[in-house]
Amino acid sequence: MSEQAVTTLRRSIAGLQSAAASLGGEAGFSLGHDAADAALGALRRHALHEVVATTSQAPAASGFIAGLLARLGRRPIVWLRQDAAGMEGGELHAPGLASFGLDPGRVLSVRGRDALAVLKAAQDAFPRGNDRRSGIGAVVIELNGAPACLDLTASRRLALAAREAGVTALLLRLGGGVAPSAAMMRWEIAAAPSAGRVRAHGPGRPSFAVTVSRNRHGATGRWLMEWDSHAYSFTEPLPVALVSAPADRPDRAQPGRVITGLWPAGRRAAG
Repeated sequence: MSEQAVTTLRRSIAGLQSAAASLGGEAGFSLGHDAADAALGALRRHALHEVVATTSQAPAASGFIAGLLARLGRRPIVWLRQDAAGMEGGELHAPGLASFGLDPGRVLSVRGRDALAVLKAAQDAFPRGNDRRSGIGAVVIELNGAPACLDLTASRRLALAAREAGVTALLLRLGGGVAPSAAMMRWEIAAAPSAGRVRAHGPGRPSFAVTVSRNRHGATGRWLMEWDSHAYSFTEPLPVALVSAPADRPDRAQPGRVITGLWPAGRRAAG
């Protein structure tokens, strides 16, 4: 990333910081999903969280991150991506972000030439000095594959920067598999069928298969989650019958086996 690009990034961040309304302090945040919240407890804001998905699951991973960001509050967000990210997993999509309750106007999207440029830009994205604990609420670092520059030392720098700046750092790794990391938590995300396709014969809520495979301060586990765009919350899918009701006699529909529904990957929900 050129010096001019870095200067522009710093000015843009400064503008976001000056206009920011800080919501929430150092208190943790929750998902809104009863079972997951009971197991995981309060999630730490000022920490590095790692989100892992295959490249084909980029829409689901972006949607899940958008939901997390909406739960964090209304402060501005910096989302850093590699130049090739759009070709691999789709571009960030403003209406998609808005559908998760995330105002696209407070998302600053930044591109880096490669993974190393993105990591360098991330260090400039975290507030410093008098700007700490105000302004920027979260920094998303999106990387493809398993770049050599993203080693344990690099992730420790991100974790330290997040803690010192008082912001949430979300490291989105697509297609790289699991690697050593200093992240507080590791979330493995995939999409699954939406219950709405069974209930209403049409698109349903965005839904996710979520696995917490690492948690430095608590439990791990697996859950099915739907995103409720009205409550800005992850919820537990309701059981649904696979056998649909006859159009002319809905009261005589025979019950089928019960499943919990999730949303299939399609166009990138948040990109």
